[in-house]
Amino acid sequence: MKREIGILLAAVAVLASGCDKDSIPIRTTSAGEANVSPAADSADARGHAMVRVVNAVQGGKDVAVRMGDLTLFADVKAGSVTDYREVTNNLATFSVRDSTAGDGRMVSKNDEVLMDGNRYTVFLIAEDVATSVLRVVRDDVVPDSGKAHLRVVHAAPGAPSVDVIIAGATDPLFSGVELKEAAGFKDVEPAKVTLEVRAEGRPEVLLRIPGVDLKRGTSTTVVLTGSDKLRAFKFADAVMAPTPKV
Repeated sequence: MKREIGILLAAVAVLASGCDKDSIPIRTTSAGEANVSPAADSADARGHAMVRVVNAVQGGKDVAVRMGDLTLFADVKAGSVTDYREVTNNLATFSVRDSTAGDGRMVSKNDEVLMDGNRYTVFLIAEDVATSVLRVVRDDVVPDSGKAHLRVVHAAPGAPSVDVIIAGATDPLFSGVELKEAAGFKDVEPAKVTLEVRAEGRPEVLLRIPGVDLKRGTSTTVVLTGSDKLRAFKFADAVMAPTPKV
């Protein structure tokens, strides 16, 4: 009995610590642009979740993203990352439409359960040349103390399952990452690194991504794209410094 109580208390402690982590605003940087989203616990107090969209279809058209009848984002360009928006529906029906088509042709649709106070990224991923799918991933954007976070999203329909390794290292950070899979976040030591993407279990390097700056307190997402040639783009979330008290 004591053992069961101890396990229960440990689980509660872990959940509590996870809830306390995202308690200050988060700054997201992508392609030289930055935006700030509120702390997740403040969204939780309002009964809201937070959602953003990444259009990971290489060379794709601009899309509009809806939740039910509400347009969350319009004209989301390929390779771009939106800001976070607060939403109230816990059972969300996301749909993506071609915003360049006069009839707003449906591209993809997905139902998802969202929890108040959590962050989510909706990735639009090309499954093949004709079909795109939505992958909704919960964001845990605050790494452990003194660490950096890294996540890899496989959105390249022309690539096999891949291993991702830091150049010069022996073991992969992520192994066998399949199309539509989000691997991570993983806590890593802060450093400026070159990432190598290899076919699963193979030594040949398919893509090198230099200058990935894994700073302490940041969470970096690397998105692999491309149907003919493997490419990548990245964005980073960082905990903002507390506002000094006057």
